[in-house]
Amino acid sequence: MDHEIFRTPNPVELTITEQATPASYANYPEGRDLPATMPMWRVQTEGYLDSPGQLIGIVSRDAGFLDSPDAEWISGGVNSKGPNAVALGRHGNFFHWGFAASPNYMTEEGKDVFVNALHYIARFDGQAPIARKASGTMMRSSIARLIEGLSAEGYARTVATYEGYQRADKERKLEIQARIDAGEEVTELERQMLSYPPTKIPSRLSGAERFLSAEKMDELDNDPDRIAVYLRESLPYMHPQGWYSLAVDEELKALGVANSDLAMLDRAIAMLANDSTAQTGQALLERYTANAFSTAAEWKEWLESNRSKLFFTEAGGYQWLVNTIQAPRELKASPRQPLASQASVTANGADSFTLTIDIDILNGWHAYERVPANSPYTPLEIQLDLPQGVQRVGDWKKPLAHFSHEAPGLTVYEGRVAFVCQLRAPSLALASQAVCKLRYQVCDANMCMPPSTMHLTVASE
Repeated sequence: MDHEIFRTPNPVELTITEQATPASYANYPEGRDLPATMPMWRVQTEGYLDSPGQLIGIVSRDAGFLDSPDAEWISGGVNSKGPNAVALGRHGNFFHWGFAASPNYMTEEGKDVFVNALHYIARFDGQAPIARKASGTMMRSSIARLIEGLSAEGYARTVATYEGYQRADKERKLEIQARIDAGEEVTELERQMLSYPPTKIPSRLSGAERFLSAEKMDELDNDPDRIAVYLRESLPYMHPQGWYSLAVDEELKALGVANSDLAMLDRAIAMLANDSTAQTGQALLERYTANAFSTAAEWKEWLESNRSKLFFTEAGGYQWLVNTIQAPRELKASPRQPLASQASVTANGADSFTLTIDIDILNGWHAYERVPANSPYTPLEIQLDLPQGVQRVGDWKKPLAHFSHEAPGLTVYEGRVAFVCQLRAPSLALASQAVCKLRYQVCDANMCMPPSTMHLTVASE
């Protein structure tokens, strides 16, 4: 509740009431011990359950949602996918607003938070997600739930759930038949439902059969307890194989290092030095990263350059990726100097680097982006002087600007903004010799500072 979307620019006093915990939550391990009621906040004045014609909202499954450092879970919502499903959240420059009602059917608080959410996501303009959900990828949490269902207690819960489905089906059919017997009209779909077979209760081993071959099941004597032990021991070495399926990576299991353990990359690189293991090491590195370097030296340079920024994502395809998000810099804009700036270079790979110019504009002040020909203001411009051997690749990625009320066509920068470009250079040391000249003018509602030029030396990371 302390997230920005509930606080700014519209301060919102959330009205929290106790509501019944959705019954569907009990179908998920994390929802079984929840109390009978939960504190909730109303977003819509009407919903599809009580107002026919309202659209159904949508949630994102929580499994793997927070795999990437540029994703955040803000709030769940009433849904059938569990208490951890995401109703309000962010991934890169995408904001997930799961509620389907138009503003005409939002509470006043809901309208304010919706506007705040738009204001919040604007700052991430151009910051594409680092890791994207790999289509057809299953999370290890699904195997964990399967293991739980193999136990006698877990299977008893499964049976009880499906018996509940059967009772609901039977009651629905009886209700439809009673209406037919009374001469009432029923829909064609309802007539078809009378012939539907009863919901079948799955066998205790049905889930395991999806992930294990018949030979492996026989090897384990089709014993639920032995199968559960095997799956639990194999969980750290599982990886995608086929559509929404996982398999044990036997090459990785032989090493005894989980694919989510950074030590796996060190071990695989070390294998490249031995002719008998080099092929396996290369295969593991390409399987669990987005790279395909051909030499051990290239692999080592990539790992050492990015070790502190690497993260493992299951949702993104069971791979190690580089966190390209830069931590906000401590800049010191002040009334005496309303604009402060720093430049930095970070390594992406062997000869690829990112140059970032962070600018902090004091609250109440602004700098200019686009200035019409008849305007007296000076736009913010960057001149980049590069040493020999360093090239800029592509255009600057510029931050989001806002229209100004001062004149038609005038746009301004406010707050914290960043300009980003890509460089190609033989080394980080050479790329860090770049010099940035920042030409700008800042104004507030009452006065303008004279145009200024700031020379920025680059800090390397």
